[in-house]
Amino acid sequence: MKTLSKAVAVASLLSAGVMSANMASAEVSASAGIATSYLYRGVSLSKGEAAVSGSLDYAADSGAYAGAWSGSGDKEGGTETDIYAGYYAELGDISIDASYLSALYPGKDDINDWAEVTLAVGFDAFSLTMSKNTDSEENGDYLSAELGMATGDFTFTLGNMSGVETKTYGSDYTYANIDYAFNDSISFTYSQVVDQTQTADAIADEWDEIDEGGLFVVSYSMPIE
Repeated sequence: MKTLSKAVAVASLLSAGVMSANMASAEVSASAGIATSYLYRGVSLSKGEAAVSGSLDYAADSGAYAGAWSGSGDKEGGTETDIYAGYYAELGDISIDASYLSALYPGKDDINDWAEVTLAVGFDAFSLTMSKNTDSEENGDYLSAELGMATGDFTFTLGNMSGVETKTYGSDYTYANIDYAFNDSISFTYSQVVDQTQTADAIADEWDEIDEGGLFVVSYSMPIE
């Protein structure tokens, strides 16, 4: 799916241009975390097992940013490394975040790397996030949409994966998440797949349906000074 060369090209562009112009006001941060499950868009990629992760991020006052995240727990792909870059801006009460992400699975020849572009728009307590893969020929197709609402320490998310082809997922599905931030480090999430429709190819190939039993996840993250 997404390739390393694309991610490196984006990161290099930021490094050579916008980033160098804002180096004096740039911020570099790092973090580490652990969770009882690797929850991704309503699905436990770790099949309920714990996962650890770490990230290194760069952000400039201009709104440009780039970073890398690596985590364990993916039962199919093993260790996953994401490289991403984007731009964040605020226009009055509206926030806009456009980004590109490339996910890599080192040493896993049977798992394709993948890539997607994302546009997130926020207004007051609400947000809408749309993600589309950029490697349809190699990995099939999908469109991810998430509608979020934050109130106090709670965030409610309704998500949908649509236009799915078997190379990527076996079902179009809808999920709901409830997140509670206990403090800056600890959070609790309940996630539930509420509807799904398997593709014809997935049915023919006897793919398993997505587990609709619900999942409770506890996460702990901390900055690395």
